[in-house]
Amino acid sequence: MLSAMKRLVVSLLFLTVTLCSIFSFSVGERQVQEQPFDSEQELAKIDFSKELAPNQLDWVKLATLSLLTVGSGDPLYSWFGHSALIIGQPSGGEVMYDYGVFDPDQKNFYLNFARGRMYYSVWESAAAWRIEEALNEKRDVKLIELALTPEAKLATIRFLQNNAKEENSTYLYHFYYDNCATRIRDILNAATDGAFRSWAEAQTTTSSYRQLVQRYLSHSPAVFWVLDFLQGKTIDKKLNRYEEMFLPESLYQAVLDFSPSLVKSSEILQDTSASDIRFRAHTKNVNHDWAYALFGCMLALLLFVLGKRFKRTTSLLFALLLLAFGILGSVLLFMMTFSDMDMTWFNETIILVNPLLFIGMGSALVAAFSKKKQGILAKRTFQGMFVLGIALVVTKGLLPTVLVQDNLKVILLLLPLSLSGAAFYGRSDRKEL
Repeated sequence: MLSAMKRLVVSLLFLTVTLCSIFSFSVGERQVQEQPFDSEQELAKIDFSKELAPNQLDWVKLATLSLLTVGSGDPLYSWFGHSALIIGQPSGGEVMYDYGVFDPDQKNFYLNFARGRMYYSVWESAAAWRIEEALNEKRDVKLIELALTPEAKLATIRFLQNNAKEENSTYLYHFYYDNCATRIRDILNAATDGAFRSWAEAQTTTSSYRQLVQRYLSHSPAVFWVLDFLQGKTIDKKLNRYEEMFLPESLYQAVLDFSPSLVKSSEILQDTSASDIRFRAHTKNVNHDWAYALFGCMLALLLFVLGKRFKRTTSLLFALLLLAFGILGSVLLFMMTFSDMDMTWFNETIILVNPLLFIGMGSALVAAFSKKKQGILAKRTFQGMFVLGIALVVTKGLLPTVLVQDNLKVILLLLPLSLSGAAFYGRSDRKEL
């Protein structure tokens, strides 16, 4: 008994030292990819109050500049909606500037995606068919005609036209800081001489990036849990309203609320709220920690009961669980150490889910097919997960300002499963599988 306890302590120390080293590396300084076209820097070079010539003034008074907001779609990448700017030309044509274009056939696209180097483009296209496409997809479509000064409107139009040139059109996408909505937010801020940002930053919210994302992913608990697991503490700070505008709907509402002088007119082209076509994002923060805890307990209980009659099958199921978590931990380890996705850095859950789980998986597989007593390493793996999980919860309680990551739903799912696995293989020590 004492020898087994010593082995467990040594294993936990080895695991803790290894993972602390990984964690410390993930928070270190690193070289990130340079932004090919930094819109904020380019916008800072423009004079949005430059006096116009008479012919310019005549032209811009006939032109329009509008914010298009499209609601959630069916593919995962469209669940959060979309924003674009539309220039209505005096000749009658409408051109849309869309900052959400990516090309999966781009060279090294998937490798760059895995490394957090997502190169998107601004696309200049005819607005009519893009709007028609959104309408046919049964998505919400809303339009605000902006009431900028003639000087600001012309400067904005010129910026968009210059940004859409081939040599300027590519930018390094970031889901929270540099996306289709934030690029337009920054343009509107520059066009209002910084007033839009000052107004929005003065308004604090009670939400974090993680909480706002959950509003859009609550209809898919598995997808949310995986994405939630992969993201660290950097997305858990409370946001101001300017930061909240990474979401197209938040940008739309902020433009309406900012000042009557910024909105010339607004129009809802399509509202699908009454049709129940697809999920709709929650308007307030939701907390489903209890649901993940309940699911973890139910699954753990099911495995424990199955283990009494179908030992080999249960051992295979535990092996599959460790395989899945091991793969997930390997992805997280890669993203923490080799990716530019800064939202994955500082992730304390690497302590619980990591590539070391493959050792336990191998032991569980051997136990499933061997006629001898096996599964010692599987038991140690589950025991380690449980002990480290409890230690993490206690430490978070003692040091709430240090361990601020909102990962309770991850821990609540893992704890009962690890306890069930430890109990199953502990029983297997005494009985053959």
